[in-house]
Amino acid sequence: MTESSIMQLRVTLKDVKPDTWRRIFVPTSIRYDQLHAIIQVLFGWTNSHLHSFTPVNEPATEYGIIMPDLDMGDGMLNENEHFAYPDLEKGNVTYIYDFGASWTHQIELEKMVTMAEFIHAKHHQLPVVIAGRGPERIEATGDRGRAFNARNINGLFAEFAGSWDEAY
Repeated sequence: MTESSIMQLRVTLKDVKPDTWRRIFVPTSIRYDQLHAIIQVLFGWTNSHLHSFTPVNEPATEYGIIMPDLDMGDGMLNENEHFAYPDLEKGNVTYIYDFGASWTHQIELEKMVTMAEFIHAKHHQLPVVIAGRGPERIEATGDRGRAFNARNINGLFAEFAGSWDEAY
């Protein structure tokens, strides 16, 4: 199989020192809400704040959580209904977590990977983090948190995959 159905993404947390980034494989079928959950795990965030995605090439387009009862999300596209790949194919996407602190992440599609290449590299799950640098951040203070640990992150991804088995 030569079809490329896996994206290698680099997610960089902007405006922090030391440089902090994660490289990850995800399927092209990933929606923005799923990408949000993955970024939360990658950076040790607690999913306690609002967030949004904006394609750099289309700054008027914004994806996020729509909450009509609270008058939140007006003009925003529902992240549960849109895939990230079409936007990433055109250029980078900005992800902002916590509108007060504005933790800004740049998401870059580095390359496409075939399933054959993925299997040959002996990866067993998607998503899978393959590299990274820089510590997590403590949301409330911005202080450094735990060091980057690919094994722990992939363990959490495996737990999520395992919970799928328990549901059926």
